[in-house]
Amino acid sequence: MTVLRSVRRRVRLRTRLRRARTAWRDRTPRRLPEWPQPPPPRATGASADPVRVDAALANPRGRQRYGPRLPTGHLHLAGGGWEIRQGATRVVAGRTGDPLDPAQAAVLARLGTVICPPDPPPAPPDPPAYAHLLVTLAMTGVVVHAPHLPAAVSARLAPDLAGLIRAPLPGRAPDAWELRSVRQRRAALRHHAAGLARPSVSALLVSRRPHRVAPAVAALAAQTYPDLEIVVCGHGCDLPASLPADRAVRVRSVPAGRTLGEALAEAARAATGALLTKVDDDDRYGPEHVWDLVLARHFAGGQLTGKGAEFVHLAGKRVTVRRRMAAETPTDTVAGGTILIGREDLAAVGGWPPVPRSVDRALLDRVLAGGGAVYRTHPFGFIYTRHGEGHTWDAEPGYFLHDARRRWRGLPPPEQVEVA
Repeated sequence: MTVLRSVRRRVRLRTRLRRARTAWRDRTPRRLPEWPQPPPPRATGASADPVRVDAALANPRGRQRYGPRLPTGHLHLAGGGWEIRQGATRVVAGRTGDPLDPAQAAVLARLGTVICPPDPPPAPPDPPAYAHLLVTLAMTGVVVHAPHLPAAVSARLAPDLAGLIRAPLPGRAPDAWELRSVRQRRAALRHHAAGLARPSVSALLVSRRPHRVAPAVAALAAQTYPDLEIVVCGHGCDLPASLPADRAVRVRSVPAGRTLGEALAEAARAATGALLTKVDDDDRYGPEHVWDLVLARHFAGGQLTGKGAEFVHLAGKRVTVRRRMAAETPTDTVAGGTILIGREDLAAVGGWPPVPRSVDRALLDRVLAGGGAVYRTHPFGFIYTRHGEGHTWDAEPGYFLHDARRRWRGLPPPEQVEVA
């Protein structure tokens, strides 16, 4: 009987492993199925108008994996249409200038790279249509590579997007491919998303630690987002006499006996921005952080947007980890120091909850209970920091070290996480 049980266990284990391998291949196939014959092209005329693409249809939602192991497609252009092939297999196709439909977007989300033709096709599309296609592809997060981009097409793209599309592909590190995708889609969305209004943003910084205020304000002053004001609220402490910022800075204070939620409410009342973003004095922010939140709100919609506490610096152990966490997805959790919410959306759920701890969780719960949507974008440009000076999120260092996908001694190189 003991031998029989051992044989049965080995059979069950082999069956589970075989199913797991099959499921993984189905999740990320190296080759994609054949796409049906595309519709005939429509006649289009040349246009000098700026390239504009609907980001509600072309965006990185659902993109979770990156790197050279993902399928690579080759772009082919002819007769007003486009198609992406793997070898002789056409995996997706459409008409140049048309918006993406959900089926096309689903295929693109499974591709890692699209290689553009090195030479002009026999019947090239007009430059505005080709530029529209490249912007559309870039917005989805697939890495677009066109080292021989025609000058007439490049002239219709934002310079930073054109430079990224021309640049050599990264090496074999998946994180480098992910960062390339993030920078490419950021440039495409920032310069070419239709209807992007660039609303005013107020950054709310509430602090009980005066020695941490000046570095936090400096990081906010370095943001590339143009219409940003900074609101600093001292929570039972005196703030520094001068703050290093060449932006508008509003200063408020509340007594130590007030809750964190009440201090945030005071900061929000002093703010003038249409959007409010909460920042923490001990976390690290890269210069594109606010832009990332605004862009994610634009293409994903919803009431609250943020990033995950995916990059975590443990100051006491002098180590930084990258945790396993889904991004570019609807969620019920974002890092509190990354929350971006509309002023009207905040008012609709009753404002900042007047609680002494876990105010971020309480706000998320209010938004979700009211039927609102929460979206978590990519993690680059934000490092959550644990330093032992007291945290409203009570968690041991081992919680963050467990099952980390990557570790750095000290802080990571800025070029790897977009945080100096």
